[in-house]
Amino acid sequence: MPHIDWLVRTHGVPLGAAGFAVSCVMLPGALLGWVFGGASDRFGAKPVAIAGLLLAAAASFAGGYADSFPVLVVLRIVEGAGYTLLVVAGTVIAARVVPGRSALALSAWSSFAPIGFALGQWAAAYAPDPPLPVIGAVHAAVLGLAALALHFSVEQIRAGKDESSSRDVLRHAPAQRTALAFGAVCAVLLASIALAPVVLASRFQLPLAHVASLTALAALPAIVGRIVPGWLLDRGFAAFTVFAAASAAAALALAGALVAPVPFALAVVCFGAFQILAGALPGLLSAMLPHVAPTPAQLGAVSGLCSQSVNIGNLIGPPLALAVYAAAGAGIAVLMLVLALAASVLAIARLAVFRRDLRERSGQAS
Repeated sequence: MPHIDWLVRTHGVPLGAAGFAVSCVMLPGALLGWVFGGASDRFGAKPVAIAGLLLAAAASFAGGYADSFPVLVVLRIVEGAGYTLLVVAGTVIAARVVPGRSALALSAWSSFAPIGFALGQWAAAYAPDPPLPVIGAVHAAVLGLAALALHFSVEQIRAGKDESSSRDVLRHAPAQRTALAFGAVCAVLLASIALAPVVLASRFQLPLAHVASLTALAALPAIVGRIVPGWLLDRGFAAFTVFAAASAAAALALAGALVAPVPFALAVVCFGAFQILAGALPGLLSAMLPHVAPTPAQLGAVSGLCSQSVNIGNLIGPPLALAVYAAAGAGIAVLMLVLALAASVLAIARLAVFRRDLRERSGQAS
């Protein structure tokens, strides 16, 4: 959300329209994530991931020269399509490049999200008005280099022939419930990043930009939370035990940060603890994707379904949390987020695969 004010001034659009220009990058994933996942299964994860990088690069470069607001929105949507293709196919690649350590690889892969959100929020707090052609060109160059690196460093990965349809994923309970939990926890995470600066700045009478930069940095340790679940699963911990414990601890930390009458420094520390604990939840769900897929050949469709749920959660979470906060205060907003965490726990509670030692299943598969 770096330059919403700049969009309002430059294009003469309402604040809501400027916010849509920022968030519309999530629309392709929210509408077509499962379709993109099916494409990854059909055509191969590597070419789909490269196509996503190049599509996003082209849209980002062109966005620097967009001469009207509608054109900018269209290019943002195209960029979002490329991003979703990369995320969905990249999940398949991460799972298969190190098949014996897929849990750790997938939880580590999921850490791209907190890195991007935290650094983006921190940079946005003090960033000047953007020279869009420069930003677009640099972004396009980075994505192009990433596409080249992927082309030369990863071999083509195919799951093998399988006559099952990607539609089977939509009827597969473990995939359905994992996607539901994924959407709920990601909605909570992004909503907390939007809500925390507003709540803390108001309570302590501090500049919003200053508080936003601190909460953004406090969210960066969520990278640790993303990676640890894969390490725990590789050592025999049951996924549901880790997920439920992290959810309960995250709820307490969030209440400590945004509701409890604590000093500002302690509130920021509690928010950092919440980000680590709540960050473990999508990290764990990412690690579980190969185990909730009906077959290995349908991992892309499962990844796409979960990406679709995540994008829907990301779109709904922040505006809903801010609206509840404006209407009823921080306590009710935090209660809503805690209930969403509880719903994510209930979504996977009856799935047997989340209660197993996954090392046993990996041994049988090999």
